[in-house]
Amino acid sequence: MPVSFTHPFLLPCRNSPTLPHFLIPLPEMADVDTSANLTRLHTVNEHYTAKAQVLNDGRVNIHLSHRASQLQKYFERRGTPHYKGNRTPLGAQLTKRNKKYVSNFQSIVGKFTGLPRMNIAVHIVGSRGDVQPFIAISQILRDKYGHRVRICTHPVFKTFVEENGLEFFSIGGDPATLMAYMVKNPGLMPGIESLKAGDVGKRRADIAEILEGTWRGCVEPGDGMGSEKVGAPLTKEEEADRLFIADAIIANPPSYGHIHCAEKLGIPLHMMFT
Repeated sequence: MPVSFTHPFLLPCRNSPTLPHFLIPLPEMADVDTSANLTRLHTVNEHYTAKAQVLNDGRVNIHLSHRASQLQKYFERRGTPHYKGNRTPLGAQLTKRNKKYVSNFQSIVGKFTGLPRMNIAVHIVGSRGDVQPFIAISQILRDKYGHRVRICTHPVFKTFVEENGLEFFSIGGDPATLMAYMVKNPGLMPGIESLKAGDVGKRRADIAEILEGTWRGCVEPGDGMGSEKVGAPLTKEEEADRLFIADAIIANPPSYGHIHCAEKLGIPLHMMFT
């Protein structure tokens, strides 16, 4: 049964084998199709067939064509010291093949102190009182831990977010309209007056805009409002800094799109009330 998953860190998703990415065996060099370029890899051996492709957004799509149980048995055999006449244990060839890169790698790692820098999308739907606690959380994540944090919320809060030195992205929606609807319809079902006035259809359109906005806030550059100034062409470094692919999501429950975005991207989600 074919299995596929896509993630910047090669983590398995729901339908992939329940195996950590570092256990995926490196193919023998004779098995690798390098005739095209380094953005694609196709390997075949007696145990499984695997394909990998680097996507335009930097993520890697991996397709495994055999069952997880077969892979598990293969990993268990490769993990034993006497597999096929003392063959190199699984993973050992990684160090052997890359010894010439060790010095360069160590020179980079030796200068690194702290946690890996992450792109964190913060999804918020609600009033200013809902946004404000996330401002403080985002500042800590940025200033103390060095992460890039993007506040994804209603356009009316753009100035409030940016005056606190944080990156803003508009997910659409008007909090005043949403609050007015909730006050008018405090129960589970909308009232007759709201049905007659067409409020339900309007709110559906608002929620659809917000759901799309939460996804765009995870993968699009800019502020979501098309308000970026057109100037001189960006350098490659500036363009790379402008791009944004979320590595994690923090959200309040009414933003709704959070869990779907996290599942699609294969990234962690932390939900919290304010």
